[in-house]
Amino acid sequence: MKKNIIMVSLLTLPFFVNAQTAATGLITHNITPASFMGDIPSNGIFLNADEFENGIPEMGFDKKSKDNHIREFDDKLIIIENTEKTKFTKSDIWGFRKNNQDYRIYNNDDYAIAYAPKGLSVIFYKLGETTGEGNIKDVFADNYYFSRNSQSDIYPLTASNIKEVFSDQIPFVEALNKVKLSDEMPIHEIDKVLSEYVKNHVN
Repeated sequence: MKKNIIMVSLLTLPFFVNAQTAATGLITHNITPASFMGDIPSNGIFLNADEFENGIPEMGFDKKSKDNHIREFDDKLIIIENTEKTKFTKSDIWGFRKNNQDYRIYNNDDYAIAYAPKGLSVIFYKLGETTGEGNIKDVFADNYYFSRNSQSDIYPLTASNIKEVFSDQIPFVEALNKVKLSDEMPIHEIDKVLSEYVKNHVN
């Protein structure tokens, strides 16, 4: 069954050394790369990870209308552009942009990209039914997911999963152990993770 997925966060920030402000922006903003680039379409298909990283979808269009829109199904996605219909099997594409929100398709689920720090490879996602803007103190990590980069697997956002996925980055893992994150890490602690990520030059 298709899940309702929404973005509740800031997608793009300048590269930062002190990540203290990242978590606040994670909940209270709704900005994508297209917001900063005038003619980049707010709807379209990402055939691969490179297209997502470049911020420019295929078959793009701006405003949703009867003649231009995207329809999502369990295992396929249909883009209607100037009344012409094109079908994509979800397993054949990386993701899509809909109403200026980027999604990555993973195991046939649509993961809204909640936060993709500029200059870093790690990506955070939102999956689940949510309405309105969440309070950062009340939103917990089990509602969020992450991947090491745009092509790697997606995992629930927990401290133990972060340490496992980055187990080859020993200084980073050791730094996380020192900040003593709980495994039920609230999303507002992600600034600590990103701060150590930057300090330890994780790749």
